[in-house]
Amino acid sequence: MVSLLELTLQLSRASDMVSPELNHHQRLVAYITFNLGEALNFDEKKLNLVSVAAVLHDIGGLSMQERINVLRFEAINPHQHARIGWLLLKDYREFSEIAKIIKFHHVDWNDGKGLSFEGETVMPESHLIHLADRIATLISRSEKIINQKDRIYEKIVSASGRKFDPNFIRAFEMIKDKEYFWYDLESIFNGRRYYKKINFKDQCLNIDELIGITKLYARVIDFRSNFTAVHSEGVSAVAKRLAQHLNCDELTCKKIQAAGYIHDIGKLSVPSEILEKPASLTREEFAVMKEHTYHTYVLLHQVHGLEEINEYASMHHERLDGTGYPFKLTEKDLSLGARIMAVADIFTAVTENRPYRKGMQKDEVIRILKNMAADDKIDASIVEILITFYQDINKARIKAQKKARTRYEDFAKLLVQGENNGNKK
Repeated sequence: MVSLLELTLQLSRASDMVSPELNHHQRLVAYITFNLGEALNFDEKKLNLVSVAAVLHDIGGLSMQERINVLRFEAINPHQHARIGWLLLKDYREFSEIAKIIKFHHVDWNDGKGLSFEGETVMPESHLIHLADRIATLISRSEKIINQKDRIYEKIVSASGRKFDPNFIRAFEMIKDKEYFWYDLESIFNGRRYYKKINFKDQCLNIDELIGITKLYARVIDFRSNFTAVHSEGVSAVAKRLAQHLNCDELTCKKIQAAGYIHDIGKLSVPSEILEKPASLTREEFAVMKEHTYHTYVLLHQVHGLEEINEYASMHHERLDGTGYPFKLTEKDLSLGARIMAVADIFTAVTENRPYRKGMQKDEVIRILKNMAADDKIDASIVEILITFYQDINKARIKAQKKARTRYEDFAKLLVQGENNGNKK
């Protein structure tokens, strides 16, 4: 059994790693939101809902620049990333209510008119996150946070009624003079332990529920770039079929399927400006890109019950001869699941269509895989299974990626539609 909360916190952490300027931003906002909600006497269910929404409120910031733009008190184009967050999360039962809150978390109060926006109802929880978010953006790294409290409070009060619900500002007034509140913020800001923990309600996931959530995370990972919009879906489908043809038991096949969906979660730490670069990467950019497997391991390592899946997912760039990365593991160190993932990742990468090239044909794909196996990079027995069942495995990849591409295109259309509606207003 795997904790949904632990998975969610790592997803939040990964998306905040894209730039040092973000520095635990979503956790800061969640902490502020939780304290405001307590001051407002929110019941446990409501407090949990708004706190989890705060942890994921910027999940729709697909590029580093988008995320940085909304760190300003008067945010630049704030509604786009909020809408993206809603689109990413809305179809998943565990996150459907959270998605509604995230969708409008940058709507100004506007003397109460902000309870609706673009013809839709805005939940009060969205306004609470808006206040918490703006408090967090006012924190400066240049001095002790507790010494900034009066400046931050005055700035917030100056926007009462215009940007923020005055009732929520009164809740801020109730907690602003409590020193621990500011000390906790500084501890979170610096990645240290802190006094008052957020009492999130958790949920344990069985393997089938876990596959559903990892599929959502694949969408969050892949939709940041048109270049890789369907990659994780393809890797997952190929890895699962390889495992089945290798006669792995059903549970192992499902774990490998889940690993395929999240094998690139570390890429959330890579700026989309690098992911989408059509030209060759510079040495520095390639170094950033290579880090993604390390970040995948570190992020997933903190989720209890995900040990095997993490191994399969994060070792997909290791090679049997020890020349891979990030751990320089050798044949004796790599499990069957990790070897399957390595072959699945290479196969998917060379066969899938990318905006800048067509996928390779069968003969060229087999040549590449055989050469890598002969050079002791990947497992020759897995390559032979792939060649033997090539049509079946490639068919599974095409089917999965076709569905994913349709979802991505629908997603893109909804974004354009939202932008056009916004421009008309």
